[in-house]
Amino acid sequence: MKKWLSLLMGIMVFAMTLNGCSKQAEPEADQPAAEDTKTGGEEETASPEELTSITIGYAALDESQEHLIPVGDNIEKVAKEMSEELGIEIKVIRVDNAGDGAKAVENVDNLLLQGIDVLAEFNLDSAVNDTIWEKCQEAGVPVMAIDIPVGDAPFMGANNYDSGWKCGDALADLVNENWDGQIDAVFFEHTPEAGEVVQIRMDSIWDGLAEKTDYTVDELKAMTTTVSMGDDAILAQQLCADFLTANPDKHHIVIGSINDIGAQGAFAAAQAAGREDDVFIVNHGVSVSTRENIYQQINSGERNCWRGGVSYFLERYGEYIVPGCIELAKGNTPDADSLLMDHIFIDADNIEEWYPQAEWAQ
Repeated sequence: MKKWLSLLMGIMVFAMTLNGCSKQAEPEADQPAAEDTKTGGEEETASPEELTSITIGYAALDESQEHLIPVGDNIEKVAKEMSEELGIEIKVIRVDNAGDGAKAVENVDNLLLQGIDVLAEFNLDSAVNDTIWEKCQEAGVPVMAIDIPVGDAPFMGANNYDSGWKCGDALADLVNENWDGQIDAVFFEHTPEAGEVVQIRMDSIWDGLAEKTDYTVDELKAMTTTVSMGDDAILAQQLCADFLTANPDKHHIVIGSINDIGAQGAFAAAQAAGREDDVFIVNHGVSVSTRENIYQQINSGERNCWRGGVSYFLERYGEYIVPGCIELAKGNTPDADSLLMDHIFIDADNIEEWYPQAEWAQ
């Protein structure tokens, strides 16, 4: 009898244990299950305290171009500052793509071998950027694209439409103030190998012009000549000289350049041809040569035909790139709007505010 009582009590205790486990596994009615406590789409993130080091591989577009060197310098500066602020090591490995797609692919292979945690890719040859993206995907290394898209990577850099529109807007003001709104021809100095996205910053010049003149975008397109100057100031000068020679009867020519290299070439061509009164030049970017030209105008008291540029603030790119790379290394996707640069047209009227003469004029 005692054996049966002992067996019965054991069964009752076992049943009570099972019942208790079952209740413990079920959430209360007003308590969500553990896996449901996250907001949809929210990512697991590591706090800065959990990171001990981050290695950023920065592949520069072309360090032989003076106006691009500040990008890498600022990345290194901001990385050092944020390293001290966050208490973690942020290392930057800097390589030069030298404007060459094959070199860019080679650089990525080497950076991956060195164990980078994130790649900041600035590569002019968009044709190889899918290859770069695929290599990084296979290696599990996130990518930040700078100015030119790389696969599905977050994009840091220009607001291409806005920057182009502001170039066109500045040219329209010059046309209206000096030529009673007349335009005889449009001439673009470009580097089309940068791809479709960068093309937007040239195409939207038409929109900025059309906004303030009596010309439609289609009419402006019909009078536009675009040349590929390959980031070569001598070639840019020759191409513009050829255009001016072929169009001696045109005296109201607006020139837009993808950068200050093309603007330098166009300016030199206009000077050599004695056609400065026939053209106005505005370029993308406000690099050292653009600043020097603007301050030369201010100091001499005379305006020339190369009036200014739309600033991309390349010397501040690191302020956007480094925080974004840290987010990527933590497994997060940076907010897209936080990676787009604000653009301002800079000329003799406002350059002192952005690039004080004591720092930049030579």
